[in-house]
Amino acid sequence: MSYEISFVSTVANLVEFESLLFEYYSDVLQTAAAAGLPKLAPEDLVRSSLENLDQMLPPDGRLVLAQSENGRLLGCATLRRIRPDAAEMKRMFVRPEARRMGMARRLFEMRLEEAKRMGCTAVYADTVKGNRPMLSMYEKFGFQYIDRYPENANPIEFEPYLVYLEYRFEGRDSSS
Repeated sequence: MSYEISFVSTVANLVEFESLLFEYYSDVLQTAAAAGLPKLAPEDLVRSSLENLDQMLPPDGRLVLAQSENGRLLGCATLRRIRPDAAEMKRMFVRPEARRMGMARRLFEMRLEEAKRMGCTAVYADTVKGNRPMLSMYEKFGFQYIDRYPENANPIEFEPYLVYLEYRFEGRDSSS
């Protein structure tokens, strides 16, 4: 299967993007429930994401989409600026039929490269405890485990169920 991955400044097919987000939240909420996080409805999280779509798009956000040769959305990932020198990675998902093709790795790499281009010295992320595939990727790229960062948008009540991570670009001044 061939595919193309690119950053977008608008979402051309909002219905399909909504469907992709629904799959993402349904998937991640299973992992979250296994970690003990209170039950959440994927529909509510999709609605909230779409209401805040502007945060995923330039100038302060970035949305990268992967699509097949026939235009089907296969994956997504976001990056949002949380302060002048830092960004946060969110919502990385690859549909099951597109897994094991290197797409997730590329979505991850592209966001790190973009954060550097944006002038960031640090990138932050969170994921559910026990989400081994994501934790392995963060570890592989050199992210370090940290306490909750102040700009994290998740409710404070979720803290016991989440892991927080930070990546610092080498050779960049990290003082702000």
